[in-house]
Amino acid sequence: MKTYHVRVFNETQTTKFDSELDDLKPNEYVIVETDTGAEWGVVANEGVEKKKHEPSHAQILRRANAKDQSQINLLLKSAQFAKEKAAAMAEQQKLDMHIMSAHYTFDASKVVIDFSADQRVDFREMVRNLAGALRTRIELRQIGARDEVKALGALGPCGQECCCKRFCHNYPEVSIKMAKEQNISLTPEKINGICGRLKCCLSYECKK
Repeated sequence: MKTYHVRVFNETQTTKFDSELDDLKPNEYVIVETDTGAEWGVVANEGVEKKKHEPSHAQILRRANAKDQSQINLLLKSAQFAKEKAAAMAEQQKLDMHIMSAHYTFDASKVVIDFSADQRVDFREMVRNLAGALRTRIELRQIGARDEVKALGALGPCGQECCCKRFCHNYPEVSIKMAKEQNISLTPEKINGICGRLKCCLSYECKK
């Protein structure tokens, strides 16, 4: 049995799932087990052999078949329409928010819309209007600066694509203490990433 990192309907962060399938590849679509039922996801890594002492995770139910793939393609198209509709409504209502992405659940019963904003946004009227236009349940979620950069992608000061976009499945724990232990200048320009938060790479050489 292997453990895989999977992005459930294209979340920015991944979740661990177990599977008897040992040949899943990155970017493959799979159907996974969640608390709310079957959902679709995208495999993020090659998978690692599960050791006996490791805790169990939810299961990958199957590799997406032709019918699943057809449903996923339809959901992706619907999600793009939902994103554009939400962005248009936000602009029309002069809401200070940036629509980042939209994702439908596998049964198409709900669309989850992620947005970034510097301040709290009253989007209640927008949700009502969206629900009427899309005829489904709406969930709006405000994402943080790290998630925004991970979704968009950017080049870090090192010249490489940001770690969060390139290979980090989930964000490492980072603290100012790590910079101090490595004798790195504590000026924001040196220790903060594109997102304005402490650089993920500060954790790479810290003492465990």
